Amino acid sequence: MIPKITGIEAFKGVFKLQKNPLKYFMEVYDKFGDSILMKLLGQEFLLIRDPAHVKYVLQENSSNYTKSIMYNELQKLVGKGLLTSEGAEWKKNRRIAQASFKKSSVEGFSKIFYEETKSVIDEWKNKTELDLSKEFMRITFRIVGKALFSTSVDEDSQKIDDALSIAQVRILDRAQGLFKMPYSLPTPKNLKLKKAINDINEVVDNIIRTRIESKERKQDLLDALIYTEDEETKERLSPKQIRDEAITFLLAGHETTSNAMTWFFYLMTENKGHYKRLENEIRTSVPKLGEIGTKDLLELKLADIFLKESMRIYPPAWMIERASIKKDKIGEIDIEAKTMVSICVYAIHRNPKYWTEVEKFIPERFLPENEKNRPHYAYIPFGGGPRICIGQNFAFTESLMILATIIREYTFELTPNQIIEKESLLTLRPKYGMRMKLIKNEN
Repeated sequence: MIPKITGIEAFKGVFKLQKNPLKYFMEVYDKFGDSILMKLLGQEFLLIRDPAHVKYVLQENSSNYTKSIMYNELQKLVGKGLLTSEGAEWKKNRRIAQASFKKSSVEGFSKIFYEETKSVIDEWKNKTELDLSKEFMRITFRIVGKALFSTSVDEDSQKIDDALSIAQVRILDRAQGLFKMPYSLPTPKNLKLKKAINDINEVVDNIIRTRIESKERKQDLLDALIYTEDEETKERLSPKQIRDEAITFLLAGHETTSNAMTWFFYLMTENKGHYKRLENEIRTSVPKLGEIGTKDLLELKLADIFLKESMRIYPPAWMIERASIKKDKIGEIDIEAKTMVSICVYAIHRNPKYWTEVEKFIPERFLPENEKNRPHYAYIPFGGGPRICIGQNFAFTESLMILATIIREYTFELTPNQIIEKESLLTLRPKYGMRMKLIKNEN
């Protein structure tokens, strides 16, 4: 019999969820097990962290599951891009964008990954302390601008970061709230959200308009969005679809990697023995000077498993939600149509059935001999099934390049007396930033 949370306990759960969602998910899984049914105001919610159940929803019967209320609210920010669109529209848009993320394309981006990272860290030479979260936002924003849109967006990075922070808080607030004001009403919160969205739209519209007016053709994602004709429907994207996809890739492409890198270096400063091992690998595997290439990254065996373990502990995309279209049976669990299915990636990565000492940094978990004994869906930092993140190879290669370029030149130490707190918005970010002391390496 599946455990159920109803009545006053369900109401209490909603408020706990709003206050600290990660803590609430971990508490209910620890108390009730891997599957919990919550019923509130006639709406059923299924919370799952069993890899077999997750695989069923995301892959085996994915056609019966659509995006949830969260994604409906997210459409205010990203429109109907790949993250929020459904059905035939999603399939068409994914086919058009896919070529920009194939392996050969990602390898071609490695020069941009290196150059944009190097250009930012060259500005650190007279600094002794940094807020890493802000620096990684700059690096990843510049990379996305150059790699996907062939343009410099550095001057807009702070504007986008500020707007995205506001938009995430407001969208999550609307998605999780039991009662919410109509978006059309000019309340202070609605006006703040609309301004943030307008700021982001302004930047993206300028990028698209400049490219179209130039009539210049480039081998990048934006060119594909503007000019590619879908091979099946023979249709091109409409102007609104181009904007929606551009916003989706601009925001998703820099926010997640930036947070992944910030948490990665936090874990390094907290695990100094591992940090030293990684520094030794990088300094003996990549050129001491000049460009680091894709072939150099293939030599970074420790960096590979370190990064995977970091994304286990701090998955940037910490939550996936779906809604059932028809009645279904997930394992032994019968659910009704329109049941909201919550897949907390953060909790899945801490399921004690598949992970021991869940809060400890143990990268050897990802050695091939250890991975083979674990269900594939016990580790899903990029999601799974047909809607697995289209940019996962891009993001992982980018992350390896960023950390290799930085570690070759600098070592970080966590600045003492600061509060490190997880903030689970649309992505998992450090709530108060991440201040680090900066130490230049002697080559």
